[in-house]
Amino acid sequence: MLLRAFAKINLDLKILGRRGDGYHEIRTVLQTIDWHDEIQIDASDRFEFVCHGGPADESNLVVRAVREFERAAGQPVRARIELTKHVPIGAGLGGGSADAAVTLVGLQEFCSARLEPSAVDRCLSALGSDVPFFHVGGRALATGRGEIITPLEDDASFCLVVVDPGVSISSAEAYSWLTVPAESHTIKGFHGQPGPVRESGLPGNDFESVVFDRFPKLKAIKSELLRLGARQSALSGSGSALFGCFDSPDVAAKAASRLSALGKARMTRQLSRREYLRSIIVK
Repeated sequence: MLLRAFAKINLDLKILGRRGDGYHEIRTVLQTIDWHDEIQIDASDRFEFVCHGGPADESNLVVRAVREFERAAGQPVRARIELTKHVPIGAGLGGGSADAAVTLVGLQEFCSARLEPSAVDRCLSALGSDVPFFHVGGRALATGRGEIITPLEDDASFCLVVVDPGVSISSAEAYSWLTVPAESHTIKGFHGQPGPVRESGLPGNDFESVVFDRFPKLKAIKSELLRLGARQSALSGSGSALFGCFDSPDVAAKAASRLSALGKARMTRQLSRREYLRSIIVK
């Protein structure tokens, strides 16, 4: 069985505050895009895992998804799973979370062991805050710590250019930059001061207020995307990838070519929920 684990971007991301459980309350609009890792599952007499481009141990979210499936299904996984990474790690594109969700989907089919919806939900939430989104796909609103998913109407009215600057940013570290020292429930605003992170009602990403200070190159990429014709540009997740929304495919293609000097620029597109769900399992 060959699976495709598609990436996402955050069309809008607001940090609402820090919760009592240590997580942050967020409100974000997620969108799946046509950029994916590949996961090959083959029969074996035991579980084997091979990874090209990432860790090949128990820390990998694919392996963690296997363990969650085994607990929920009450049976061992006897398969060789090979993950080939194409989506960059630490770029805010959700590659690891997509890998986990898709592995869980694929194992149910491969092992002929359908889990109850409630069991699937528990497994997805246990694997990470944004993993549940990749069981839905398309465009969706994520609230809470990111695990409460509300599907939204799909919109394919623009094309995308995504730039990977080659910088890896830990989400946990990025969240720590937002918190005022000794005031765990106070979130930094512009220029590192306490207050609302983003006062504007326009789409954007609250992480930009702290990430751009530490990585000026990322701010320069956003400015260049806008200069080259993007009607919207923002950081995805906690970074480091940035995207631009373009009305014209020709303008987007020219922008991607020019942005290659600042990172790996890729022209891509949004995936509707229907296309996303039917594209996960290739064979």
